[in-house]
Amino acid sequence: MDGILKRGLGLFALVLMACGESKFNNGVVAYAGKSGISDFAPELWLEGNTFKGSFSDDYKVFYFFRKLAPEVETYIPYRSIFENGKWEAPIVMEYYNKTQSYTYQLKVPNSNTLLFMSNARTKKDTTEIPNYNFWQIELLNDRFGEPKELGYENLVQNYNSQPCITNRGSLFFTSDLPDWSKTLSYKMRLIGDTYSEPELFMPVNRWRRNKDWSVYEFCMSPEENYMIISIQDNTEDRPSVDLYISHFKRGEWTYPHKLGHDINTEETENFPTITNDGKYLLFTRAFSQFKIVSTKEL
Repeated sequence: MDGILKRGLGLFALVLMACGESKFNNGVVAYAGKSGISDFAPELWLEGNTFKGSFSDDYKVFYFFRKLAPEVETYIPYRSIFENGKWEAPIVMEYYNKTQSYTYQLKVPNSNTLLFMSNARTKKDTTEIPNYNFWQIELLNDRFGEPKELGYENLVQNYNSQPCITNRGSLFFTSDLPDWSKTLSYKMRLIGDTYSEPELFMPVNRWRRNKDWSVYEFCMSPEENYMIISIQDNTEDRPSVDLYISHFKRGEWTYPHKLGHDINTEETENFPTITNDGKYLLFTRAFSQFKIVSTKEL
């Protein structure tokens, strides 16, 4: 009897361990089935220094960036690994060069490729001070190769930012003119193994014609059937950037409408990211906190 009891208790302990492992086997599984807004990775928050991030395919690595210092517009790329139910202390990416600045790391799904923005000088850039452009790097045998510019030419003098990638491999991003006088949205199509030159993505650019709005970055869903847009309604008593949604229906994009108050507050909500499986929306609040919500609630 004692032997049976001991074996039963041992089996029960194994089941508990397995449940614990399944509950914390990656950085997003704990949010499955949760309703409403949840804090995401508070161990990675920094006041006024929390920006957009992206995940590895298994959601065990989070790629993001931070300012070198609060008032310094130089950015450092980091990654954090999810272990033992929490995100570990950030590690500076191996390809970091302290003479350059890095933003918006973006893992290409089902590949060894990591995209990012950097002010490293591209071959076609002859300006005195280079701006931010697309670069890519390959992870081979647990080591990164040398960064390579993505290859497009017609926006190299712009400030390019906020990329997202879809299941088709298409890249969508935001681009500001060098003098910051105009913001435009673009798309790059994946053709074989290379990207086409950027083409204007007109739905978001048309919404910028609304004189009551300031339209900033956006994030396309993996299936390209809806997008989240960062918009400030300047007619409000206390304008702040909020998250809006637009759906692709009958061949057209619906006019954006603001997401619910659980998502939007009087603070700034921006830097939207939709996970590659389409299950979660990740965004930042007040440039200080990561928030996460199921896309079923949008």
